[in-house]
Amino acid sequence: MYENVFGWILNKESSKKIIVEDKEVFFDSSNFFHTILEFIQDGVSVLDTDLIVRYVNATVSNLYTRGINPINRKCYSVYHHRKKPCDDCPTLRALKMKSPQMSIMSYPRKGETPGWHELFSIPVFDRKNNVILIIEYIRDITFQKYIKENLSDIENRFENLEEQNKILMNILNQREEFQNNLEHTISTNLEKFIKPSLNYLKKSANEKDVELVNAIIDEIVYPITKKRPSPVSELTPREIQIASLIKEGYLSKEIADKLCVTQKAIDYHRLNIRKKLKLSRTSNLRTYLQSHL
Repeated sequence: MYENVFGWILNKESSKKIIVEDKEVFFDSSNFFHTILEFIQDGVSVLDTDLIVRYVNATVSNLYTRGINPINRKCYSVYHHRKKPCDDCPTLRALKMKSPQMSIMSYPRKGETPGWHELFSIPVFDRKNNVILIIEYIRDITFQKYIKENLSDIENRFENLEEQNKILMNILNQREEFQNNLEHTISTNLEKFIKPSLNYLKKSANEKDVELVNAIIDEIVYPITKKRPSPVSELTPREIQIASLIKEGYLSKEIADKLCVTQKAIDYHRLNIRKKLKLSRTSNLRTYLQSHL
């Protein structure tokens, strides 16, 4: 058997010279049929209607029979070590429907996950339209299937990340809008109610006392109106994302699954969030976030 980096697998005997008298003799003889089948990289076999193997090419012989001569044996016994035909067997369907059939079949691989075949079953008819043989054409699609599944997984993870990013941006936008509305409300009420009242008190009260009260009020509202940082605002975008999910009642394992990370990573972020919010061990993180986030 010879195998190169492109996956071509040939019978050792296939390297022998092909000698014929001339071109026409080659096309008219059985050499044409056998040479093509022996050199093709995909598996080809021919079965009787009772699933007895009548012919296999070099690829089938080298890859799927494991040194066992498959001729005159049931296909499912040789290829799959079964005592009865495979489930969803395309060859049985081809016999019944009298038309080509196809299935994707799994096969065992030593020390690895199962491999996958694309199996085409093509009926051969006699002149009375009776099926007399079945040609099985086998193509190994393990690599393609693996790539497709991995690409699908990557696409799903990317879509999850995009969705989480949208949620985060929405939370940040809502938070900014709330902050702006709060600042506007406090500033408006201060100018509309508090300042005029203090100016009125200056007429009847000690002006220094009124100025003191005014200074205290300014100091109270300064953290909001001047946007002084609060503990929650010190959280990173990732910590805000996790804090928002905690606020909604998700457990660490559920958050880890949503963000495609380990539970250990989420627990690490939870600890950092508690430290930044200066919460004691007895304080409930979710309760705090429901009030402040």
